Amino acid sequence: MTTTRKNSLIGLAKGEDKKAKTPANKKEVVLTPAEERDLKAKAKVDKLLEGVDLTLKKGDDLLEIDTPPKDSGDILWLQDEVSKLTEENERLKSEVALAKGDYGKLFDDYQKVRSGVLSSDPNNDGALRLKVVQLFNEIQAQQISLGANFFIHPPSFLLRLIMFFPFLESEKRF
Repeated sequence: MTTTRKNSLIGLAKGEDKKAKTPANKKEVVLTPAEERDLKAKAKVDKLLEGVDLTLKKGDDLLEIDTPPKDSGDILWLQDEVSKLTEENERLKSEVALAKGDYGKLFDDYQKVRSGVLSSDPNNDGALRLKVVQLFNEIQAQQISLGANFFIHPPSFLLRLIMFFPFLESEKRF
């Protein structure tokens, strides 16, 4: 046994190895699941199309489809729909014009009230404003003259009136 051992050591020293040499650290390509799925799908397609001829044959064997002439009923239906939409459009335009007029009136009235312009119409807010100022002045005069003997608590009442009618702030004297 010693001879076989010596021979193997001599062979090892000379570089004579009986084992086949393998390349050093070959890295295997790792495929993602999507790539594996694609490869399997390609293999399946190739297997299924083995006996199928995929060349394009040029010839006069074209399939022709006869289209019937357009029916005039389709055109009538389309004309009806267009007329309905036109009527609806005109109705909406008239509503918009009416709404613009109403908005203009409301805006003018708001500007008059905001600027404090009083009108001679007794039903107008200007007349109401005059009456409220008159009431405010009367209650304020009673508070000043009677003092603590007045039954209602006028400062609270007057402050509440000012809260509801901010234009009374200019009339305040207490």
